[in-house]
Amino acid sequence: MNIKPTKLSKENLHQSLNRLLNAFESHGMNVEGSLLPPINEIELRRRCSWFPGDLPDEVVALYEWRGGQEKDALETEFPFLFRDNSFCSIDRAEFEYKVMMESYGKHLPDHEMLKYSFPIAAFNGSWYVIPTRGHNLDSTLKRPVISVNQDIDIYFYTIEKMIETCAEWVEHENYSPDGLYPESLEMKIWRKHNPAIFS
Repeated sequence: MNIKPTKLSKENLHQSLNRLLNAFESHGMNVEGSLLPPINEIELRRRCSWFPGDLPDEVVALYEWRGGQEKDALETEFPFLFRDNSFCSIDRAEFEYKVMMESYGKHLPDHEMLKYSFPIAAFNGSWYVIPTRGHNLDSTLKRPVISVNQDIDIYFYTIEKMIETCAEWVEHENYSPDGLYPESLEMKIWRKHNPAIFS
């Protein structure tokens, strides 16, 4: 694939996140109640001193919108999900990062990439991470959202594309807390925002 890089717009990202939040709420899912307050950049960098890489604009913009989810999905009635992974608080991101590095991070071909990848969402031993020092999956995508779960694959071309995809999924009348079905419909929306994904 050959994707033209675009500059991150914090304003657009926050608008898309609000759209996703409103989509959940429109289904009677009170996700707002599980989200922590925003974190400013200085405080975020201080609290992420455990992370060996520099925080990219994507991570900073995400946490300036909200500070993640207070508890994980299993402890939350209505989790704020990016597909099937819930939005990590900073404390949870630190925990999930350590778990990821103790498992997938021990695989030498992926070690460096994962060492410098920030986990923004997680669920039950799977993660969505944003690479901060490059990756070994597709050179045309600078900062995709990568799924670490059995395999390590690009799931969304950018964080913006992830939020747009998730918002359209959740806005659909067929959406339920278990996801969007049939799978062919989910994939149609996925490819609309991330053309040729998984090809």
